[in-house]
Amino acid sequence: MKAFHILILLILAIPVFAQEIPVDINNISDQQLAQIMVRYQLQGRAPEEIEQIMKAKGLPADQIIILNRRIAEMDPLTATSINAYKTKTKDEITVPRKKIDIVAPSAAPAGLRVFGSDIFENQNLSFEPNLTISTPRNYVIGVGDELIVDIYGLSESTKKLKVNTEGFIRFPNLGPIKVAGLTIEESQVRIRESAAKIYTTIAGGSTKVMVSLGQLRSIRVTLVGEVKKPGNYSVSSLSTLMNALYASGGPSDLGSFRKIELVRNGKVITTLDLYDFLLKGDLSKNRILQDDDVIRVGTYESRVAISGAVKKKALFDVKNGENAADILRYAGGFADDAFKERIRVKRMGVSGFEVQSVKAEALASFSLRSGDTLVVDALANTFTNRAFIDGAVYYPGEYGLNEFANLKDLLLAVRVKENAFTDRALLSRLNPDLTPAVLPFNVKDVLSGKTDIRLQREDKIHIYPIASLREAYSVTINGEVNRPATFTFADNMKVQDLILLADGFKEGASRSRIEVSRRLLSTATSDTTAYSIIHSIDLGSSSANDLNFVLQPFDIVSVRKSPTYRSQITVSVEGEVLYPGNYTLSGNKERLSDIIARSGGLKQTGYATGAILLRKTRVNQTSADEALFSSKINTISNQSKRSSGNSFAATDTAKIASNVNGLLVDQKPVGIRLAEAMERPGSLYDIILEEGDVIKVPKLTQTVQTFGAVNVPRQIAYHSGLGFRRLISESGWFAPNAARRYAYMVRPNGEIKTTKRFLFFRFYPSLEPGAEVYVPAKKDKKPISTPEYIAMGTGLASLGGLIIALINTVK
Repeated sequence: MKAFHILILLILAIPVFAQEIPVDINNISDQQLAQIMVRYQLQGRAPEEIEQIMKAKGLPADQIIILNRRIAEMDPLTATSINAYKTKTKDEITVPRKKIDIVAPSAAPAGLRVFGSDIFENQNLSFEPNLTISTPRNYVIGVGDELIVDIYGLSESTKKLKVNTEGFIRFPNLGPIKVAGLTIEESQVRIRESAAKIYTTIAGGSTKVMVSLGQLRSIRVTLVGEVKKPGNYSVSSLSTLMNALYASGGPSDLGSFRKIELVRNGKVITTLDLYDFLLKGDLSKNRILQDDDVIRVGTYESRVAISGAVKKKALFDVKNGENAADILRYAGGFADDAFKERIRVKRMGVSGFEVQSVKAEALASFSLRSGDTLVVDALANTFTNRAFIDGAVYYPGEYGLNEFANLKDLLLAVRVKENAFTDRALLSRLNPDLTPAVLPFNVKDVLSGKTDIRLQREDKIHIYPIASLREAYSVTINGEVNRPATFTFADNMKVQDLILLADGFKEGASRSRIEVSRRLLSTATSDTTAYSIIHSIDLGSSSANDLNFVLQPFDIVSVRKSPTYRSQITVSVEGEVLYPGNYTLSGNKERLSDIIARSGGLKQTGYATGAILLRKTRVNQTSADEALFSSKINTISNQSKRSSGNSFAATDTAKIASNVNGLLVDQKPVGIRLAEAMERPGSLYDIILEEGDVIKVPKLTQTVQTFGAVNVPRQIAYHSGLGFRRLISESGWFAPNAARRYAYMVRPNGEIKTTKRFLFFRFYPSLEPGAEVYVPAKKDKKPISTPEYIAMGTGLASLGGLIIALINTVK
């Protein structure tokens, strides 16, 4: 069968003979690598020759290392003959190991893991020997080691000699020397004695011999028992027990961490306890391995768990004679929040689980059983000597009852504030059944010693500030001050002080008319019609009662405006006057003719008939004015709907609504007759001016214009004798849809002149320069449809039938 396998490999290797080994060994499959190795074995190539062939084919040194590692990982039938006596460089002795996922045993409570299992997951921890130190003098030489023999003194020579399969090194001009099984120190003595035969000066001491290790051999060790990956491993000859144990992944879930045996030639050389390393850092039993050593990991004998308030929660292997105190020590001791008086032990009994409670002093004598679980409870979230205090004290917080056993001592320590309400405070405490209770007390009586209250744990004391037991005191000022607002009340606050807080009077404030309204504080049980008490203050007088009037909480101070105060009122004159610009009115009786006279009168080009006045409407209106105006708009809109079936246009309604909100400054034209006002000052046409008025005097306009339902709306030069009908005629006459009876004229000053009618005659307004004629269009009438005619006929027939029926009834 073996010959059959070799034949198959030879057949598969035929395509490989013609191929060169690639530069990257990772690109070769395991099957191709096996074919190459078998081919060289069949050619009788030794391992050293194979390596030389690889180098000759251009394979780099790092790729040769990877090749050797891959051969070591292959099937032993293929790799054994190649690697049996293969020497390793310092870079090659690290045993490759794939990461092994360590899974906690399913029986572990709460997912606990075996203590120490995590060190075999650390990829940075391999326990490899340090090859930079000097060769250990007790190192035992074996087949495959390379010895460096350095001869120095009168004779100088360095030899690198490899130990062959028979255990000899071949010294030039001397012959073979047996060194296998000797230590470095013993081999140095033997080589020196043998070399003295050809180096005569060695015996006299003039020439010296020193032996050291060159390339190390690889040795083969076997790991059996409860390990993650049992089997044979090729390791460095300087590797230790821990190195091989790490390469195998460490003990399995059932493996013992306390009993790891090194067996050599059928005898147990040493037993390693991993806890010595984990807890003490002791590696004294971490022996250097030799070829064919066996590492045996037994099954754990006893294993217990510890959880709860400890520093290391894990499963621990227990040796005979170890107790609960030892396991607690292995776990790092109690955590900071542990309840140290006793621990609980959960144990598997004969018919079920059991729980035992062990006091702290009995842990050292408590014997453990395999499967026990030690549970360390955390401290309860309660205080045995705590009391709280907060409120009107300088140092609120938690305090211990050991220092402050009674309430008086605690109050003296925290220092009650001066604004504390001392007539009554509250102490909340727990009854024996943990239900809440309240104990009121007088702070002054406690501090004076009249009342003695002993504190209990979890007592909570609250001292109330006086301000928290009443409505927040304030005073308000409004009217003619720079910053009307509500301010915090202060004792002995006067009216003058509040005015200063409000940044003083406005310019028009009246100091002799200041009102103070005060709440009624009557304790009478009967009702009263009074709302408040009104005080009138005159700060302009020398009366001490007024100047020193003291406010009380919730007073409202109102500062009125002086009735004689007026701010400047300006109007604007624009257009064809000699001095246009802004003018300040001298009084509330100044008229249109007065301002024209102050502006120098009209220019020669000024057209008095066309002068207009723009006036701001609804200026500085209040919320009451807005409500009144809104009511008027709604009334007009409703009347318009009832009379014509239509409301204002949507745009007009929206504009009116927007004008209601805020302080409105819309300018509307006012029809004036400037010529009559100038001719007859003080007459009806000489109107009194208001703030913001704008007077516009245009130039004389020599044209008139038509708009609306005329065939050709146009602008026409005015001349004497031009009448309304003539203007319409020159505009192409009325359009077919013209509403002639509603034609009207707008004068240059904004006045409207309508068409008059008497019997069958129409009297049109007279034209003047700058006039505008508007002819409105008739509304389109919707024709009556056939269904509407039918409905009307049906209605009339029904009405006729009803009348006939009534007549017959009367007869």
